[in-house]
Amino acid sequence: MDELIILLRERNIPETTIKRLEEDKIDVSVLLLMTDDQMRSYFPSYGDRLAVMGFCRRQEREPTCRKSKLFERLKSKLTKRQKPDNSQTETQNTTKKHSQRTVRKIEMGWMHHDGQGFVQMRAKKGGGTRKLSVPKEWKREELIEEAIRLFFPNGKNSHGSISEFKLDLTNYQEVSLDAESTVGEMYNASKLTMMRFYLTTKKVEREVETESEEEMSDQMENFHSNNQDQSLPSTSSGMNDFFPSEMDVIYVDSPVNDTASPFHSTEDHIADDDLNVSFQSSLVTLPDYLDSSNVVTVLTGDIIGIDEQNLDDTLPLSPEPIAPQKKILVVHRGQIFSELIAHFCDETLIHTQSEVEVKLLLPNGQFEMGHDVGGVFRDCLSEFWQEFYDQCTLGNNFKVPFLRHDFGKEKWESVARIILFGWKKEKYLPIKLAPVILQQAIQGSVKSDLIENFLKYVSENECALLESCRKDFCSADQEELLETLDNYSCRRIPTNENFKQILEELAHKTLIQEPAYVLEQWACILGPLRKDLEEIEDVYCALQPTVRKIVQSLKFPETMNVQQKDISKHLTTYLRECDAKRQSLFLRFCTGSDLFIGKAITVDFTDLKGFERRPVAHTCGCFLRLSVHYDNYPDFRSEMNKVLESNIWVMDIV
Repeated sequence: MDELIILLRERNIPETTIKRLEEDKIDVSVLLLMTDDQMRSYFPSYGDRLAVMGFCRRQEREPTCRKSKLFERLKSKLTKRQKPDNSQTETQNTTKKHSQRTVRKIEMGWMHHDGQGFVQMRAKKGGGTRKLSVPKEWKREELIEEAIRLFFPNGKNSHGSISEFKLDLTNYQEVSLDAESTVGEMYNASKLTMMRFYLTTKKVEREVETESEEEMSDQMENFHSNNQDQSLPSTSSGMNDFFPSEMDVIYVDSPVNDTASPFHSTEDHIADDDLNVSFQSSLVTLPDYLDSSNVVTVLTGDIIGIDEQNLDDTLPLSPEPIAPQKKILVVHRGQIFSELIAHFCDETLIHTQSEVEVKLLLPNGQFEMGHDVGGVFRDCLSEFWQEFYDQCTLGNNFKVPFLRHDFGKEKWESVARIILFGWKKEKYLPIKLAPVILQQAIQGSVKSDLIENFLKYVSENECALLESCRKDFCSADQEELLETLDNYSCRRIPTNENFKQILEELAHKTLIQEPAYVLEQWACILGPLRKDLEEIEDVYCALQPTVRKIVQSLKFPETMNVQQKDISKHLTTYLRECDAKRQSLFLRFCTGSDLFIGKAITVDFTDLKGFERRPVAHTCGCFLRLSVHYDNYPDFRSEMNKVLESNIWVMDIV
């Protein structure tokens, strides 16, 4: 304020005006907030107002001023959080309170084996997450009994009786519990605020009664010994000699073909005029060509109650297998992000045995002509993840999911299913997500270096500053460092001794703690990838496009003329000049995927010239067709750049 008064006196501002400013408590910081009209009441002269405003702005930019303000902000935040004696007392009281509890709250869920793996059962199927309080002394046996009471009331539910299942109890990492560990001990070991357990069930196959098998085997042997070269008798009495009265022949569909059968389900007795045989089938009315036959023919498969080795004289009827049904996902070009999430909210999509095909719909309502043999789905994945990085993540080279109010549990689980399905179908993985994110979600722990991941998350300028501080803390710009750390809510003043620890803490907070809700939703779905992605950094390295990988994946014709050799040379030269962004665009143009997934790119040549000349790609077969009519390399490079940067690729080739 003293310097401002000196300036005002130098400009011959009346003392009454200076005194009025002091009475109204108007200093440099207040003047910066005033409008020109407000300042006119103190400084009628326009030149005085400009001089005062310029002086205030210079004062605001003074390093000493900025630095003091930064220190004041840090100091105020530290003083708010520091409660020396009270905080320690509260912590001790909380610990003592927890130790005196006799019960702890837990969450209980149910996972059922569907033939391929354990799937968490939702509430509408009898599962869901149940919250309850249990004694701290309870062990595995008591927890299983409580879970049975919750999910199998009266010993059964819609899936069957409890006696039909093999039971186990796992923790949140799907690891079986130790029979001697108590709930209290598990809480102390894990340090979690809420523990979740899962009752796991798996169907137990029933054994066929051996007595009925032996009895039927004896009857079959007697029948074959008396009827070596004869058809089955057509009289009901003859059939009753072979089939005991009230005996059921049970048809079981062939295990070779899991798809729908031409027979339809019925529980009625299907009897011929001369036959008295009852069928119990999960399949419905037999075809007409079996109704008038006097010979009982059983389709390939298991027959309960009859030994297979006694059916040598029976001719099986083998209908032609039916192709698996396809599930077609229709998505609009430009709306792939939202529509793919909506499709994968269906949790059965990743467990189905049916083939999944993607059809793209243009804005004019017409389907693209491209037929999905892998390339269309890869193109959808590339567009989906680019939109995901833009709308749902933060970070520079490495991205981290951030919470959105319109993204709940269902949508985050859908994103996890897209990760799982993309890897299982096309070996595609979103490698712009920080490796520690997927490691925490899949493995339950982090193996990669948190600091290295964090340095690729921050901006390039911040990365350079933090790297220089790691090498020589004293030579770094301390003012800029304080401002950078404040952007990540640092609560301590950095020194040469504690800087590494502060960096590790900020990295853990940013990469693990903040997206913890997202990781929790992904963990229960991405479990099947645990083995495939055990060394996730190697997978990231393999998927990262490089010039060498792309050039080696090109397959040219064995024999080429002079023009074709020139164009092939133009192509390899162009790829060596490409930056990382253009490498990804080239791969997506040729294969549908913006990552290197090991596909060989077959290069062919055409005679297109003039306005028709253009590069043509077939993403499903990974073909690239180039015209031989380019005058020089700059001409070739210019056209390739225009095609790749247009970002409007319509699949119009079947």
